[in-house]
Order: sequence, then C-alpha cells, then structure tokens
Amino acid sequence: MQEPTSPTVGALAVWSSSDLPGLGDQLLPRLTEHHLSTRLPDWRISFHAPFGWTRPLRTDGGLVAEPLGEYRPRRVTALAAADLTVITPAFELGADLAALYGAPVPGAEFFTNALGEHPVLVSAVRVAGKPSPQLVSAFAGQPYPSVRDIRSRDRLADAGLQWDVAVVPHPALLADSLVSPGALATRQGDLRKLRILPAEGSYLVVQLTPDLAGELAALPPVLAKIQDFLAIEHIVLLPTAPDAPACEGHLLPADLVLEDRIAVLAGAGLVIAADEHAAAAAAGLDRRWVLLDPTGEQRWPVLEFGATKQIADRAGKLLDAVHAALKPPASRRQAVVEHFDAIAEAAQRAASGRPPARDLAAENRALRAANAALRERMFIERQRLVEQLISHTPEDEQTDEVEALRAELAEERRLHGELAERHRALAAEIDRLAADSKELAALRNTKLMRWAQPARDAYGKLRKP
Repeated sequence: MQEPTSPTVGALAVWSSSDLPGLGDQLLPRLTEHHLSTRLPDWRISFHAPFGWTRPLRTDGGLVAEPLGEYRPRRVTALAAADLTVITPAFELGADLAALYGAPVPGAEFFTNALGEHPVLVSAVRVAGKPSPQLVSAFAGQPYPSVRDIRSRDRLADAGLQWDVAVVPHPALLADSLVSPGALATRQGDLRKLRILPAEGSYLVVQLTPDLAGELAALPPVLAKIQDFLAIEHIVLLPTAPDAPACEGHLLPADLVLEDRIAVLAGAGLVIAADEHAAAAAAGLDRRWVLLDPTGEQRWPVLEFGATKQIADRAGKLLDAVHAALKPPASRRQAVVEHFDAIAEAAQRAASGRPPARDLAAENRALRAANAALRERMFIERQRLVEQLISHTPEDEQTDEVEALRAELAEERRLHGELAERHRALAAEIDRLAADSKELAALRNTKLMRWAQPARDAYGKLRKP
C-alpha cells in the first residue's frame, strides 16, 4: 500500500503596506500571516512593503518587511522565487502612493503590474478610480483574485476585466484571533495603570483621521448625547497617525502597537470608526460600532459586513446610527474563513508543480516558534515592568512618575526623529553628489572634452603668472 504523500512545503510572500502607521496597514498582513500559517504550518512566510525595514515604525510591533525595490527584471526574478505572492495592502491599488508616503515610492509598479507569469494572488484589496490596463492584466488569470467591496469589482469589470473576481468582507472581522482574551484583559489593565486609558470606568472610542477635520466642531455635543444614552463615562481618541486632527477627549498615543490598539477597541462600549479598518476590527471584536464617513469613500467595504443605518455621513446623524448599532447584522466571519481557505489551496497548487527542494518544514516551524516566543517574552517583560513601576511608587506619586516617564520618552522620540531626519538629508546629499560625479565622469568621457583637453591645458599654462 502506497504511503500518503505529505503536503508540499513552500514559500509564500505577503506584500502589504506595513510600513505605514494606520490600523489597516498593520491588521491586514498580520491577519494574513496568522491564518495562512495555521493552514500552511510548515511554509515560510515573508513580508514585503514599498519601503519596508528602511522606514521602521513603532506601530508595526516588530514586523520585518523587506523593501520591494525598483521594478526591474532582476528584482522581478528575485521576488518570483516564492511559490505564491499574496498582495494585500490597506491602500487602494492604483492610488497615488507618493501622497500616502510623502515621497516617491520605489517599486510602486509592483502593486499594479505584478510579476508577469509568476503566480500572484490579489487578496481582499480595493481598487481606485479607473484601473490601468496593467492592473486589469494583473488580475486576469489569477487563481483566486478578490476585492473587499463591490465598487472595486465593478471598476475592474468596467475597465475590461473578463475574469471572476470574488468580493469578500474585510479580513479584520477575524481580529479577535490575533490576541487571546486573557492577553487582551492584561493589556487593558496595563494601559489603565499607565494612564494611557482612563484609570477606571467605561469609555467609547472615536477614531481620528484627516477626513474628520470638517466634523470636529460638531462632534462634542453629539458625543455628549451618546454618552448619556449609553451611560458611558469617558471619550477615548484613537488617532491613525501623528497628524490626525485634535478633538476633546482622552488622547491615545499615535504609535500604539497593533495588539494595544486591539485591546483598546475590545474594551470599548462603542467604537465610532472613521475608516473601514476600525469598523471591521470592532465588528470582529464583537463591539458596538458606527461609521462616520463624511467623504463617502469608507462605506463601500463596510457595507459588506454592516448595515446602511450604522453609517453616518455627518456628526449630526451619529445618534441615529448608534440606535441602529444596538441590533447588529448577522456576522460575515465565515466568508473570511473560507477566503483564507481558498488562498491556502491556491498556494498548495502553485507549489505542487515545482521540483522537490530541500526539506524546509523543520526550519520554517522553528523560525515561527522562535518569533512567537519572542513576542510572548516581550509582552511578559512589559507586564512585569508595569507591575514594578506601580508597586514601587506611592499612590500619590504614581501619576507624576508616569508623566515624567512619558515626557522622557517623548524627548527621546523627538531626538530620534531629528537624527533620522539628518540621516535622510545626508543620504540625499550623498545621492546627489554621486549623481553629479556620474554626470561629470560622463562629460569627461565625451569626444568633445577629450579632444579639447590639449587646448585647455595650454590655455591654463598661459594664464599662470
């Protein structure tokens, strides 16, 4: 009797926007890794992002992503070494990445042109405006392309894509799988002890994004009514980035790691989301949520898992949306589970035809276990530090001590930012000098410069006294 063959062990690459600080930028690659590693336990999973580890963030929680690099044939060949590439950024495909990153983005073409014949799977993405022919071509022929809103699918169809594209709900509906309930409770306790969250009492979370700038003046009276209606004591503001608009309430640091942000959302009596990612995470954590969407852009993916009445286009309609949120719609979690099942099956098919390679199962398993142990150790060490800080500080001095530590940390971050800025300026100057040097060398190698050299030498001698 022939022994059953073991599943193929391969390599999977995840392209995302993990080098941006937003909640969705961190959620999508982490969820993709978590759920594919359970289905492909011995596979190697690597991460890539436009800038990757050249622009490290405190919000990424240590996720290591390789820069994509320039879109050139040699780089395309190197990235095609993975058996399957999964593309899942938070930004819309075809969007202006330079505006998102604040600088020209090398390799932006990877998100629209893909890798030629190499198997690429576009997973639960959004599509901006009118898709380019390159993007339509990248979708065509994929094993299982998917988007997270109907409008993106329709845009691809209008651009000429004659290929079945699945519409799946936002993967953050499985956000509760990233952190265990016990760890969530511990993190919430630590955040309260450190006065990052209110020391005690219930709270509602208001996500702050630049899109809410025009609604900030109308928010305070509406939030007061919602607090009275739900008997919630505090307002906690969750900014998506350091440049988020200001508002009255308990402001959280903009650089909280993903696990802490999930803990904040999981403890909220209500989440007022300003983008699709926070709304999906709140739904996945079984929290009441509403979406404040003055631009009309965030509602499209939210409609895949939420009710229309939970969405308000201005602050004045929030209270009506809260009433609708008291009776949440049916969960769409199973659709996301089946989505990751389909990706795993596509990965197995992509790897099944390649020649056998050395057994990487033990190596990949050991690496994944080591990373998990490192995250657990860092979490435990932080918890012990918090406990020691609180236990060794008198009650009346705890607030002053914590505030002093916060001020010291803020100063260290400021100095680090200045150093990073000087480093970037120096790197730019080096690049400029290198370019000037290449231009000078090219000029010297022209026939005109070589033929004129004797005359210039003679003229220089004549000018000498």
